[in-house]
Amino acid sequence: MKYLYIIRHAKAEASTNEINDHDRKLTNKGIERAKNLNSWLKNKKPNIEGLFTSSSIRTLQTSDIICNGMIPTIKKIVDKKLYAASEENLINYISFIEENLNTIGIVGHQPSLQELALILVGSYAEGYEKVLNNNFSTSNAILILLNIKRWDQISPRAGVLADYFLSLIHI
Repeated sequence: MKYLYIIRHAKAEASTNEINDHDRKLTNKGIERAKNLNSWLKNKKPNIEGLFTSSSIRTLQTSDIICNGMIPTIKKIVDKKLYAASEENLINYISFIEENLNTIGIVGHQPSLQELALILVGSYAEGYEKVLNNNFSTSNAILILLNIKRWDQISPRAGVLADYFLSLIHI
């Protein structure tokens, strides 16, 4: 069994002509929501062993907050290939992950994260049937249990949506 956390970066500055999309930073609200996500992840089992993150500033900041205070320490891997990756690229990327990692997280962007989840999930834990029909907002996360022994066995409908986190705070 392999475990995949799909995590959308926290809320970032609005896109403008002055700021390159890749360089957008988290807002104060985004920082607070990422801290809430960190608290949720600290109480989840199994623990994330490897966190693969897009190279954008907002995903790096989100990943730093997620990793803060985690025991055991999370191995963080930053890869520019994850920035603007399609869901097909993400599946291919995951298929090459080290076999010794059983629980990983991907921190990235919409719409490919939600599309990845829709492709991978074949069934749902009780009560979670409508989770993927909702907007996959910033700082949200889902946990997919994959009925595979090696990452290169990842395939459509191989997973069960087992848990999710919706970050809803008002600042």
